[in-house]
Amino acid sequence: MNRIALLLALLLAALPAAAQSAAPRKAHARAVKVAVLPFQAVSAGVPARAGLRATARLVSEVHVTEGLALAEPPPPSAETPPPEPLAAAREAVKEATAARESRDFARADAALTRALEAYAAGAAQLQDASELADAYALRAAVRYATGRDEEAAASLTHALAVAPGRAVPLASTSPLFAKTVERVRASQQAQPRGGVRFESVPPGLAVTLDGQPVGTAPVRVTEVPPGAHLWRAVLPSGDAVGGVVEVTPDQQAVVKVRPAGTGPDAALALALSGNRLDTAALDAASALGRAAGADLVVLGTVSRAGAGLALDAFVLAPGDRSPRRLPRLSVDADLLEAGAPLRGWAAALASRGVEAGVTEALPAEPAADVAFASLPAQVVYPASAERAPAGEKPAAPAPDRKPLAPNRKPLVRP
Repeated sequence: MNRIALLLALLLAALPAAAQSAAPRKAHARAVKVAVLPFQAVSAGVPARAGLRATARLVSEVHVTEGLALAEPPPPSAETPPPEPLAAAREAVKEATAARESRDFARADAALTRALEAYAAGAAQLQDASELADAYALRAAVRYATGRDEEAAASLTHALAVAPGRAVPLASTSPLFAKTVERVRASQQAQPRGGVRFESVPPGLAVTLDGQPVGTAPVRVTEVPPGAHLWRAVLPSGDAVGGVVEVTPDQQAVVKVRPAGTGPDAALALALSGNRLDTAALDAASALGRAAGADLVVLGTVSRAGAGLALDAFVLAPGDRSPRRLPRLSVDADLLEAGAPLRGWAAALASRGVEAGVTEALPAEPAADVAFASLPAQVVYPASAERAPAGEKPAAPAPDRKPLAPNRKPLVRP
């Protein structure tokens, strides 16, 4: 009997320990790791940075939802970042100026080529085109000095076009160069005009050309003088993009305004901004999910819905060939009341995983009810009103006194 009592006591003592050891195992069950990729605006009517704010709100809900863990991408490598484009451009111009003064024209020309490429790369941050115009003018002077007159005239045309109505400072250093500037200016004004067509992803982005607003894309700008022109736009993310477009007489150049960058994140952002989810975009999302070590990937778009916003999202496991669409959410324009509906998404992911969505075939339109303008608007280049009609010369002012009689006979060729 004593032996049985001792055995029962040992069993009873072991039961609480077993119960205690089971509880931690349940509490430490592996959470589902979710990668939330940046939501993209699919129309210009969406408030600035609404996609980033929606992403941040969903990240917060995933972070506090039981059964979910946030999967974050690995930190960027510690490689030395490339130099800022405008800083590189200005250094190259300094090098070219010094080389020209020492009459090393080949070195000056090479440095100016690098400078102009860097200015084009940093055009989004270039608020004033004056320094770009001066770089073109300096290259014209260098090429005139080496007998490359046709190329020099083209560079000078770019300098006059990118900063219309602005005097060329370099002309004040040489009477001969000043006459050349006026000759090229007259030639440029006599040439037929060209045009620029702007297309944007997403459509509806406001665009400026040479610092002047020209409307929202898609838009066709007519009566644009031949030469280089600086354009800029701001994406719904708040990031500025820009570039230099070259216009030729009687031709239309096409500029596609879209998110910049390379790699899977840029490819996915471009597809979603264009209201498109296809196989390539799905592969990009899977690659980003694998890099973050995620079990699930959530991606989506933000669009206008009356006075508020609509959030359309998909969930997938990395490697899935078909995404699953989550229920559409309607939220206020400032996302102040978005917490509860986003919390519903997170809870559904925690309880059902990919089954929280409905399978959708590719290609798919995330925001199916968004309509885009099919035909571009047309505007006239803002500075065209200042141009005299082709073939006409401004009338000389009437003299206010009689001309003086010459004090000597003019020279006559024998």
